[in-house]
Formats: sequence, C-alpha cells, structure tokens
Amino acid sequence: MNNLEYYFSNYKIFIDTCSILHFASEKFWLNVVPIIQKTDNKIIVPVRALDEIKKHCANTDKPELMDKAQKELETINRLLSAGLIELRGEETDNFADNVFQVVFTKFRMTHKLLLITQDGDLASDIFNLNNIKSVKANPVAVKRINKYGFLSNFYFNQNQSKDRVGSNKDTSNKDTSTKNTDIEDTILEDEAFALTKRITDIPDDPLTVSVIPGEGNSAYVLQGEKQIEIKLNEAVATGGEGTIYITNTPYVAKIYKKEKINKRKYEKIKLMLSKNIECEGICYPVACLYNRDKQFVGFLMPKARGKELQRSLFIKPLFLKNFPNWRKRDTVELCVTILEKIKYLHDRNIIMGDINPSNILVVSPKEVHFVDTDSYQIEGFPCPVGTINYTAPEIQRKNFDSFLRTMGNENFAVATLLFMIMLPGKPPYSQQGGESPIDNIIKMDFSYPFGEQSNRKTPDGPWRFIWSHLTYDMKEAFYQTFRKDGETSTEKTRLSVDEWLSKFKYYLYLLDSGKLGEQDKMSEEIFPNRHKKNPNVTYTRCTLCQREVPEETCRNGICKECLNTGEVYRCSKCGKEILYTNYQKYIKNSKKHDICQECFEYGNEVYSTEFCTDCGRLFEITNRQYDFYRSKGLYLPKRCNPCRKNRQSYSTTSTASSPTYSRSTSSNSTTRNTSSRSSGSLCFITTAVCEYFNKPDDCYELTTLRHFRDEWLRYQPDGSDLISEYYHIAPDIVNKLEASSLKDEIYSELWKDYISPCIGYIEENELQKCKELYISMVNNLKNMFSL
Repeated sequence: MNNLEYYFSNYKIFIDTCSILHFASEKFWLNVVPIIQKTDNKIIVPVRALDEIKKHCANTDKPELMDKAQKELETINRLLSAGLIELRGEETDNFADNVFQVVFTKFRMTHKLLLITQDGDLASDIFNLNNIKSVKANPVAVKRINKYGFLSNFYFNQNQSKDRVGSNKDTSNKDTSTKNTDIEDTILEDEAFALTKRITDIPDDPLTVSVIPGEGNSAYVLQGEKQIEIKLNEAVATGGEGTIYITNTPYVAKIYKKEKINKRKYEKIKLMLSKNIECEGICYPVACLYNRDKQFVGFLMPKARGKELQRSLFIKPLFLKNFPNWRKRDTVELCVTILEKIKYLHDRNIIMGDINPSNILVVSPKEVHFVDTDSYQIEGFPCPVGTINYTAPEIQRKNFDSFLRTMGNENFAVATLLFMIMLPGKPPYSQQGGESPIDNIIKMDFSYPFGEQSNRKTPDGPWRFIWSHLTYDMKEAFYQTFRKDGETSTEKTRLSVDEWLSKFKYYLYLLDSGKLGEQDKMSEEIFPNRHKKNPNVTYTRCTLCQREVPEETCRNGICKECLNTGEVYRCSKCGKEILYTNYQKYIKNSKKHDICQECFEYGNEVYSTEFCTDCGRLFEITNRQYDFYRSKGLYLPKRCNPCRKNRQSYSTTSTASSPTYSRSTSSNSTTRNTSSRSSGSLCFITTAVCEYFNKPDDCYELTTLRHFRDEWLRYQPDGSDLISEYYHIAPDIVNKLEASSLKDEIYSELWKDYISPCIGYIEENELQKCKELYISMVNNLKNMFSL
C-alpha cells in the first residue's frame, strides 16, 4: 500500500486553501481521484476555504492568483458534482485555519485526522496537538503537496517543533495567496546557517598533507576512531582546484590539489557539513575525506549528470542539437526547476555567489544538477570567485574574497541567469555599439525596450524577436531590474527568488493553458522569426520568405529583411562578393553592376602621366582608360585631349572616283567595301570620313565610336530610335557627300569639328556630350543636303 492509499484507508482527510491553490494541485487530484473512488473516502473542504477561493477569483490586483483561483473553483465544482469531495462548515465560521484548530481538537478523539496544507505555521500548530498528554486521542498527521502531486512531510522535530527558523506567526490576518507552495515551508535550525556581515578571521594557512590520493588509491571518511575506506576508482574530471573521482560508493569524491588545501577551506567544509542540507540535484558535501594519515584532502558529494547549461543552451547550434524538441515551455519549466533549487539554498541562508552556467548541468526541464558547491558563501566564508556577466553593478571590479555578498547581489545574478535562459546565451547588457561588459553593467544601460522606453541599442539578430514574444509581466520584470533607476534595480529592491518563481510559474500556466498562444502561436517557440503580432495590425506573408509581417512594412509584398538581402555574385575585376539586393532588383529595377565599388573607384584613379607628343604638356590616363585601350588591342594615346581635338592636318588622299554608298553590296553598283562597315550605321558616316583619310576599318576612331554605340548609346532611352534613324538616312547622306563638289572641305570639317571632338568626349567619359555633338553633325548634314 502506497503513501496515499494508506492515508485514504485510515484517515479523515481535510485540505486547506493554499494546497488547493498549489501549482501542482492538478497533479494531486489526478493522483487521488482513483484512490477516493477505491476507498470511498471523500476529501473534506471547509466552506470557509471555498469562500477564500471565490474571493481570489475577483482579485484583479493579482492576475496570476485570480486565474489560478478561477481554474481551481471549476475543479472543485466538478469534484463536488462527481461526489469525490464534500463541503463542511458553517457560514459563521472564521478563517479556515481556525476551523481546522476546532475540528481537529474535537474529532481526533474519535478519528485519525490528516490535514493537507502548505502553511508551515498551521501545520506545526495542528501537529503539536499530538503533544497534548492530558488527553488520550488518535494521532494527527500533516502533509503538504509536493511538486509531483504527491504528499510529503514537513520534517518536524517533535521535541523542538517551536524552534523553527523565521517562525513569526500571525494568524490574525492570513493571506493564503502569499503562502509558500514549493520546497519545504518549514526550516529547522539544524538546516539554516547564521547570517553575518563579517568575514571569517580563520587564516588560509596551508595544511600539512603527506600524500594526495589519486586514481586507484583510497581516501577515508572518519567516524570517531573508525576509518571508512573510499576507493578512488576513476578520475572523471579535473579543474583548477582538484580532481573528481568515481568511488565504490553512490557518491563521487573531490580531491583537492595539494597547494589548494588550507585551514580556511577545511573549516568551511566542516561548517557546511554541520547542517542538514539535502536537496536532490544539489551536489553538496556529505562527508570530509582524509588520506591514510588522517589529513584532510577533499570531500564526498552526490553524483551529477547532464550537460553544462553554458554549452548546451547558450549556443544556438548546440541547443538545437542537444534539445531538438524543446519549446518555450521547456525553457520556462527549466527556470522554475533552477529557481526551486536556488530557493532551497536561499531559505537556508546559503548564497551561491558564483552563479555560473558552467556549474549547472541540465538533464531535462525538470532535472538539473548544481556542482562546485564548495565555493558557495556560507556564513563568514565568502565565495572567492565570480563571473562578470553575473556580478551586480555595485560589486564590479571588487576582489571577491575580500567581502561577503548580500542577497541583493545574488538576486542580480539570478535575474541575469533567467534572462540568458529566456534569450539563450545573450547577456542582458549586450548591445550595439556598447562599451566593455563591465562598463555596460555598471552604467546599467539596458537595451531592450519596454513600451516606449528604449535606448535603441537592442542587439541585431533574433534577440529582438525573442524579447517581443516574452509576456508583458516578464519584460517589465527584466526591464525594471536591469535598467538604471528601475523599480527593482537596486541591491535592496531586486526581485527575490520567490518573486521570480511566482512569475515563471504563471508563465508556465499561460503556456500550458494555451492562453499565450491565443494571440500568437509563435510565442510558444524558443526562436521566433518575427516580432510578436499586434492585434491592431494587419499582417501579410512576404512573397519571398513566406513569414507573416506587418503589411505596412512591406514594399511590393516583400518584407524589410528580404529587401535588404538578395543575390551575391563576384566582381568581374577582383572577384570580391557584391550584394545585389532585392530592393535594387524588385523596387528600383536597377541593373546589376559588373564591378564592385572599390574597382569602380580604382578605375577613376590615374594609371600613368604622359607627355603629349604635340604640345609637350603632361596628361593623365586613368586605369579605366588603360583597361579599355588594352582590351581593344589599341595603343595608349600619345597626345593630350586638347591636341587630339585640335588636330587639323590629316592626309587628304582620296580615290579618283565617287562611288555610291548603300547598306549592302550590289552587283549593279560600285561600292567601297561596305561589308567592313557596321550595320548599326551610327558609324556609317564616320566610316566614310575615315576612308577618305585612308584610315583602316579597325582604326582607333572607328573602334571607339562603335564601342560607344554598342555599349552605351544602345541602352539610352532614345538610343535604339537614333540608331534606327541613322541606319536609314546615313547612306543617303554619304552618297550626297560623295557627289558634292565641296566634299574635301566637308570631310575635313567633319573630322575637325565632329569626329575628333567626339573621340575626345568618349575618352573623358562625357558620353552625353558625344551623343549631342553627333546628333548635331547629322542634323547639319541633313540640312545641307535637304534630306
């Protein structure tokens, strides 16, 4: 018979308001309903307890409690309808606690009674009824609901049940909403350490150690004069202080390096062992270890397992590899699990000091292990180590072993740990353009927005999305903690572990109930890929990435992020990557550039400086001009641009005949090798001029103008029309010119006033001027010959 079956078979069972509102009450009802049906022993709920729950249902000041009360009231009504519980009491009854006192005092004479409550004070008072010797009565039992939905003891010491730590009892005005609903509510004196503000004066003098046992050797636990041998079977880890060994016991051994063993450390371990500290997952010392000469060398502790929080969750690829199926609910539950263990320590006045994610091992959201516990701050023994990100602003740049941390210092570290779990691996003071981590922490320059409040330095990447999907309550808590002058930003005002625990349990409730996902299902994911939806905003799917984004932020159906990305290709000159953005492609309809900006600027730089062969002046040739001439197989210019423009004497040799020009070779007419002329005909007139001066078809001038036509003019808005017009008119112009008695003067004028200046404009990259001058030449010829 298990624990629950035993009590339901032998006791009358009552339940208190705070247990009904316990976070694991749903699990409790699932566990006990089959047993109630089997034993036909209904749980008794006082009428006054039900009234308290109804009162909480209307408590808008505490929405978490209100939601929980409403949910549990529905559960109570269902259980009443099913005949699984019963209401007892009168409307005139006072507080539920008073009802239990009266009922248990009266009916323990005839019944075995069990009270289920989370209230340590009430449990102690009811339990102490067993100490009344003047009346012979049945035993009274008290139990609490644990996190698994089963019943656990309060571990009262029957002889010292009044000597509880922090037992400041006041039943005159109880608030069931503030009762602790997690790890043991009642802490005995032999579990809690004293609070002190003074560092121990025990020196850190080295202790005499003749030998340090290693793998295959033995260490010993001393019990009086008796030595219990502990075999050090295998070394599994080595650190700065010592080595961890698997032993022949259920525990592992930490053996210090010889130079790390001193009197202060020995006395601290002995002090740690003086209290009854035992919590699953906290690898706390259980016994000192000695060598064969009875000299202190280390201690035994529970085994730990799991993956380092630092390496398994704080690096996204490793997170997805180690826990591929996790969602937001799992990280929130992990925070609850960690907070429960920290609460256990804080309730016993143990300050962790170095809250380091490398010292927290994760198995699952419900199972974690704390290691390196011998560095915890115990009474006057400070924690000698720390990590920048987890060190409060007021103690940055201090020597950790020179002072004792306060609970306020510790609460900063706790908040940082929670933040870095919710935004995996991101420190709260990481920001764009920030200073050093220490300076950012000291200035408390927190970069994540809350409402309209923001320093606009939120880190780029997924962090903005993750932050936006946190609950309002969680964002407010982090903002007020980490922002300078926030309501909970100082050593004395920071949120305690209990307060964080309440917030994360409510967060877990919102996720489990589906309420968080009602507004935006992506809030249930660890790594959302967009901001949380605003119910007052219209959303659309980006045509490229298919993500839902605010419609007003899109251009042509494309979101901002996609507009800033695009095709990556390499520069045709240097091979450097160039980004051709979707904005350039779809919005501006820009052409892809062949070369990068650096190569473009390089092309405008001077390649060489030459002396003009005509005037003797220096002129510059750019890298772009050099590349152009060499790509065409041409020599570099030997004359400066003005001299090229002003060349006036050319060969005037011409043929004796005046042939007729046409666009194609004809057997019925005499022609000048028209097959060498470009069919584009912008160069038709130029070809005639060059032939007049006996220049070859691949001369510099013709080659330059053809390149101008094919690589630039063709792509201008009116370029194709101009080329088409000249295609039809140029042959008529050339025929008229050849028949003219003034052709020699006209050819010379065309060369001097038009062709040569056009080449000069092209060389100076003034292409529009070249185009305008060429149009002027054609128009003058058309007017001259009445075409």
